[in-house]
Amino acid sequence: MLSSIEKSRMMPTKYAYFGIGAKRWINIARSRLNASGKGINILERVLLTQKAGSIFDALGFYGYRNFSLMDLGCGDGSPLYPLLHYLRNELPKSGVRYNPIDISPDMLHAASKNVSEGFSAFGKQNKWDFDKGPFRHLTKKLEKPRFGNLYLFLGSTFGNMPDLHRTLVNIRESMGANDYLLLGVEQIVPGEIGGMLRDYYKIRDVFDLLFTPFQFFGLRHSDGEFRVTFNREKSQVEVHFTPDKELRLQTLSGKATLKKGKPIMLARSVKFTSERLAGLFSEAGFRTEMLTTSRDNNYALVLVQPVTL
Repeated sequence: MLSSIEKSRMMPTKYAYFGIGAKRWINIARSRLNASGKGINILERVLLTQKAGSIFDALGFYGYRNFSLMDLGCGDGSPLYPLLHYLRNELPKSGVRYNPIDISPDMLHAASKNVSEGFSAFGKQNKWDFDKGPFRHLTKKLEKPRFGNLYLFLGSTFGNMPDLHRTLVNIRESMGANDYLLLGVEQIVPGEIGGMLRDYYKIRDVFDLLFTPFQFFGLRHSDGEFRVTFNREKSQVEVHFTPDKELRLQTLSGKATLKKGKPIMLARSVKFTSERLAGLFSEAGFRTEMLTTSRDNNYALVLVQPVTL
């Protein structure tokens, strides 16, 4: 982590989801379920509720209705609720196994607890860092005969990954030939960029979450300034922290210095178009089975399957 900060001037976002950071992320997810109906999570929840039947009809699992849900970057598990509701109400005889996969033990615990309280969906917690590569050794152990495997990457988490292409390739290489992947991603609407940036400032927990790793070193918010910008060339929101004095970070494994006035990128969140999504999936070895968007075209659900040669 320290070498990444000093060399690339980026804080790997994954380190923010441990300990108190997990609680902060859950607060953000709840904030996005806002009453105005414009939050990222409510857009996704509405789409999943509306399209659950179409999603399961499109899976093509040859008539059987047992499902292993592989929840990648699971968060607190709540994004899956519309799909679990559908299975419970519309396919009551189906078996469901819920398998959360995340780098954070705190997130794995939260997801397992939340899902088990509302649904009879039993599976296994699986700790994995997606930057390490494919995780077929994990997913192969989770497969069951005559269960369809649906991988899920929801909550617009995909856009936060450091290497989008490599992330998709790692996921594809961890899937079976007949498996499916469902992603939820935020799309770019040119006239709404200003409002999108304002939303980051409105949810104070965003800064608290992204600053979590620095807090472990004893830094405070007052040690610098947060700034949110939109990089039009890369179509991504960027969150920076600029120290107002020289700051030294040190652990048993090394040390790093944050220079005064030199910004550190705490996070980036890519916003997509349907055309860019199609290109990413094709290049990573997927074919698109279904793509559906919200009414204002600012959120998309994409169902894809690995291409077999």
